Amino acid sequence: MSFDTIDLLTGNKLQVTWDLGRRCNYDCSYCPAHRHDNFSPHATLEELKENTKFLFEYVDIYLTHRKLKKVGISFTGGEPTVNPKFIQFSEFLREEYKRYEGRWEAELSLTTNGAMGPKQAEAVKNNFDFMTISYHAEADKKIKQQIRDRILQFKDYRDSWWAENHDKDMRHKFWFKINTMFHAEYFEECKELCNWLDEIGVEYTPRVIGEWEDTGSLAHKYTETQLQWFKDYWRNKKEKLNKDSNHSLKAVGEKTTEKKKLGMEIGRPCCGNREMCLSSKGNEGIKSTFVDKTTFKGWHCSVNWFFLHLEQQTDQVFHHQTCQARFDGTRGPIGKISEGDKIIKNLKKMFAENQVPTIICPKQTCSCGLCAPKSESKESYFDTIKNHVDVGVLQT
Repeated sequence: MSFDTIDLLTGNKLQVTWDLGRRCNYDCSYCPAHRHDNFSPHATLEELKENTKFLFEYVDIYLTHRKLKKVGISFTGGEPTVNPKFIQFSEFLREEYKRYEGRWEAELSLTTNGAMGPKQAEAVKNNFDFMTISYHAEADKKIKQQIRDRILQFKDYRDSWWAENHDKDMRHKFWFKINTMFHAEYFEECKELCNWLDEIGVEYTPRVIGEWEDTGSLAHKYTETQLQWFKDYWRNKKEKLNKDSNHSLKAVGEKTTEKKKLGMEIGRPCCGNREMCLSSKGNEGIKSTFVDKTTFKGWHCSVNWFFLHLEQQTDQVFHHQTCQARFDGTRGPIGKISEGDKIIKNLKKMFAENQVPTIICPKQTCSCGLCAPKSESKESYFDTIKNHVDVGVLQT
């Protein structure tokens, strides 16, 4: 079906990603050099603490005008767990949050490659509510076995916690999922991993490699058989979500020219496996965690209401890490973390004057951030976004 509006149905919290630095213990061939290295200095505990005040003030302003008073703060990198002060800082962050816990709910999460020992895994479990493990098939065989061991360890944590706390306060829970990075040369291994995850009951998302504009030649080309596996997977998942409806669901990515063999060309899933409603005037819409369209240039988008990205190493703040959309129709940072007081002052002024702009998508393609409610027309956008925020503060 064609659609002109995306609404977010699940997981519609404000999602903060905090890139703690480029330092990483992996060197994946498809990861751009500006996203990882093995030499950048670690952010100090003092630096991280100083930036927490800005983060919480920013979140507090937005959540005051959001219907769902909930934020997810996710640490990324590089590999965030290689910072020797990482666990200590996460403990500090939880303590600082207590000043705001009566105003909104916070969930701490972590994106990691999972290459850690059992003791560090225990510390992660004690300090985080949610975790995403990105499985990279290029890793050494022993490391990949270590990651499987950690998956089983985290599964035991998850199952034990939910068994003991199913009827208790859920503000500190533990859940995790796997992002399986489908390397074209290790495709069968990735399929086997997904089958194993199905068997043990662990949630996962199969990801094509190379979904961003800056990956260029690093994007993988897949065979027609491999592409068909992706198409079948997402079609079956969409059918399960809409099993009670009468919608005829078209297959995604039918063409298999050389260009179309790039995995990104068939569309993409939501990184967080969130459910969206794809609709247009005259139809009720369908549920999906996958969208077979990635071009939304010129659409009205709420990415600033659903995302925030802190780039520790470059001292930059973005509405979104890959989208980088700004209120003025350009792309780039909205300021420096070290000058966060300027960002806060400007935000307070816009909200006080009910003049918060709506972002008009400046990108040719949309990757992560796809799930942020958006619409081709201003009228439909306002009808959609009112489900989530106080539209009285928006520019009309």
